[in-house]
Amino acid sequence: MRRRIAAALIVAAGLATAGIAYAENQPADPSVAPTPPAAAKAGGRPGGPGVLKGAIHGDLLIRSENGSTRTVTFDRGKITAISAGSITIERPDGVSVSKNLTDQTVFNGTPKDKLQAGLGVVVVSSGDTAERVLSKGARATQRLEKRQERLERRKDRLGQRQERVKPSSDLDDGLETILS
Repeated sequence: MRRRIAAALIVAAGLATAGIAYAENQPADPSVAPTPPAAAKAGGRPGGPGVLKGAIHGDLLIRSENGSTRTVTFDRGKITAISAGSITIERPDGVSVSKNLTDQTVFNGTPKDKLQAGLGVVVVSSGDTAERVLSKGARATQRLEKRQERLERRKDRLGQRQERVKPSSDLDDGLETILS
């Protein structure tokens, strides 16, 4: 009986603490509700992966280091053409987007000279000029190749195990002799 009373007191204290914490986080004016950042809604950390997962085009208002804001556009798709001065991608919705490349364009992931048609990228631009071209990069390709090699090794080991388990005809003949 005492254990039940103690357990009930602990549960009540926990609920009271949670209620107080909840009440402290509420705005003074109930008509102004705080909104969690987009990253929290998406399940990621601010600026982390998953924030724009699945998005193929959009305009973003970003804050620079000095506190001012500016608008950039992002487009996700596969490269259809790339040259020294421009990149063209086709988004999943079928829209083709071309942006100019400059010396200030930053390439994250795959270097500019390694980009080729068919590679998936995200182009962040201001106007007609690409500021960043983001791709999975060589490391992601290497990880995929290693994963495929591991899978092949597992298949080989499984095949070897299955061969060892198969009864040979000599063993079958011996069992038939013993049983008869």
